[in-house]
Amino acid sequence: MHNSFFYDTIEKIQSKIDDIKASSLCFVCEDNFILNNFRDDLLNSVLDFNKLDTLIIKPSGGNIKIEQIRDVEEFLMYKPNYAKVKVVFFEDIDRLNIEAANAALKLIEEPPEYALVFGTTTRWNYLLPTIKSRFIRFDLSIPLVLIEDINTKYKETAIYFNFFRHYDSGVLLFLNDENTDISRIKDEVDRIVNFSVNDVDELLNNFKLPLDLPENKLKFALSYYKLWNILINLNDKEFFYLIKDISQIKNDVENLTFLRNISTLGTILLRDAMVFLNSSKWKFFWNNSLVYFFGLNEHILNLEQLKDTVSYLNRMSTMRLANFNFEMEIFTHFFRIKRCFIKTIK
Repeated sequence: MHNSFFYDTIEKIQSKIDDIKASSLCFVCEDNFILNNFRDDLLNSVLDFNKLDTLIIKPSGGNIKIEQIRDVEEFLMYKPNYAKVKVVFFEDIDRLNIEAANAALKLIEEPPEYALVFGTTTRWNYLLPTIKSRFIRFDLSIPLVLIEDINTKYKETAIYFNFFRHYDSGVLLFLNDENTDISRIKDEVDRIVNFSVNDVDELLNNFKLPLDLPENKLKFALSYYKLWNILINLNDKEFFYLIKDISQIKNDVENLTFLRNISTLGTILLRDAMVFLNSSKWKFFWNNSLVYFFGLNEHILNLEQLKDTVSYLNRMSTMRLANFNFEMEIFTHFFRIKRCFIKTIK
């Protein structure tokens, strides 16, 4: 059996292969990175699978189309040649268009006795009720052992990594990789955490890093929160000028990707603010470091403004069309979040 974080789940599927043949399972998770890693581990690890008897269906042009369902039907007409089970794996099955979904109903409900149909989705509720009812749902999450390993390796520094479970789990896998230099990562985190208003240019430089590398995503996210640590303590005039400086990176970043990322990070910040407002239980925080970075205990919160801003950020984080004014969205982003927090008198 392949040594993976999903060992228990994959071993269960392997041991029950005869019982689950001729059925359909949908793996659900909020993070596509987890789903893709699980798919690879599953297909490479189960002894009864073979890549020559496996068909992977991916969205084409944004959707899974009826022509692809026809390919699946043809693929399933014949018994496996090299494996015990034929496997069809639908990635992002919520992308089935209406025509394809209707055509797929029967094969999802009743695969051949020698076949298994798998699907993955981050948006279970987007599936048609008729599709959902034909799948056995299987929820996946970040394996606890991964979090425990990171906490052990990075000790007190690990507090700054909690929120990556909800932002980008690929960063967690990078942090846990045996080839990752733990001392260098710790030094980089300490450097960002200890930045002051005089180091804003270095924080902005971290915003310009290519985000295809997990280490850069780490720097980007921590720099965003450290920037808030600085911004929240500025007077209105200083705040305005610093936001203006941030908007000047327009030509150095991919605008839509940048806005999506800071919107997701802003949502995490406000989500923890709502937890702080309503609970003293630290286990519910996605990122304990935000309390220290942002000084949540030094602010009262405008709950209505906070809810409205979360809705705005959610829209921005899923925005597809590049029909926006970058500078205006930067100002809107930071001013909206700032208005959620009211400084208290110490």
